[in-house]
Amino acid sequence: MAEHSTAPVTEVRVDVQEPTSWSRRLSITVPSERVRRVRQSVSAKIAGNVRLPGFRKGKTPASLVERQFGPAIEQETVDRVIQETYREALDSHEFRPITQGQVESVHYHGDGGDLHFEVEFEVQPVLDLARTDGFDVVRPADAIGDDEVDALLERLRGERAHQHSLEEGAKPDYGDTVLVHITDLDEAGEGEGEAAEGSEYRFELGEGQAIPDIEAAIMTLAPGEEGEFTVTFPEDFADEAQRGQQQRLRIRVVEARRKELPALDDEFAQGLGDFESLEALRTRVRADLQNDATKRADSALRDALVQQIVEANPFDVPASMVDRYLSYMMGENPDAEGGRRTRSPEDEERFSQLRAIMRPQAEAMIKRMMVVEHIAEREGLRPTADDVDARVEALAEQHGRTPSELWVELERSGQMQGLEAEILEDKVFEHLQSRNTVAQA
Repeated sequence: MAEHSTAPVTEVRVDVQEPTSWSRRLSITVPSERVRRVRQSVSAKIAGNVRLPGFRKGKTPASLVERQFGPAIEQETVDRVIQETYREALDSHEFRPITQGQVESVHYHGDGGDLHFEVEFEVQPVLDLARTDGFDVVRPADAIGDDEVDALLERLRGERAHQHSLEEGAKPDYGDTVLVHITDLDEAGEGEGEAAEGSEYRFELGEGQAIPDIEAAIMTLAPGEEGEFTVTFPEDFADEAQRGQQQRLRIRVVEARRKELPALDDEFAQGLGDFESLEALRTRVRADLQNDATKRADSALRDALVQQIVEANPFDVPASMVDRYLSYMMGENPDAEGGRRTRSPEDEERFSQLRAIMRPQAEAMIKRMMVVEHIAEREGLRPTADDVDARVEALAEQHGRTPSELWVELERSGQMQGLEAEILEDKVFEHLQSRNTVAQA
């Protein structure tokens, strides 16, 4: 239900309504005397600049100026009165809009009466989080197993593998890279045009880039061999129209190459960087994986805390804030010169669909930021200079830099503000974890 309040702004009457917690509607009535003074000022300005035949500049009679420019004077008067009194109303009530005010319901007939108009805008929502503690949350497990370390080491080996052609007569297998020529025999017979010529494809067997029947057929052929096969598309194929359908293909293996993985030993580790041994590499891999797993678990814990706080203290966010955040996420800047980029109707449709898909995520992120800001302000958790110095020193030591070097780099690159936001969030969630029950999965 809207709230109402009335307050004078000089001689102007302002009625304030609150349709929602973040929107304000001002109903402003400007007395006729003020409108008359503004109109006289506008008329005098026009009279001083206009030059009509038979009169020197600035000497045109007021009555003639009125007859000649009456509508223009009327419009500028209304515009100026609205701009002036709207700004005064904002200052008087200490409103800080986050959107441009939308002026509506302008009533003024130029008959010496009052001017009335309404203007609606959005303000930063004010939260009242009555409950932020007493919740039970679970922090996901973040232990790293040997299998995860081994899997990453194998991926590193694969990235540094050498490929060689198969021996004569050898047939490709999973993990081999093949170049194949495939012709669709159902679409057109031999000699019936370009469709019968087929196309070449290069891919790694076993990576799901071809349907299983095609991969099975390829693995029956040595490089240089070809054959005709009837393949069946699987029931989970992406194109529903082709699911379960059969197709006759001629497949020729042009080339097949096999990976030769490097030995997983000290020499391999030394080739990756400053590692004296395979054990040193394994230790570093485990530490990196553990760091990532810890961050994911901490993030999940924080998300769970915010979700319970929002559920216990429901609030909505202004559509304008969501729209601006979506623009940021999608690389747009509506405030930049030129505004939003021009797109084709097809691209605009796809872009709109993507924004709709991402909107819930944007709303959740804004709610998270608002909760963090509110608790930081309420509990006095904003970062101090000592907090920032300590974080910079820790980062400098971690990366082998001096604190002064890193400080200058952060300031120059504009990353210092982000570092302060990171510290603020850490302090807020340390506070929340101390006030809630956290169980380890």
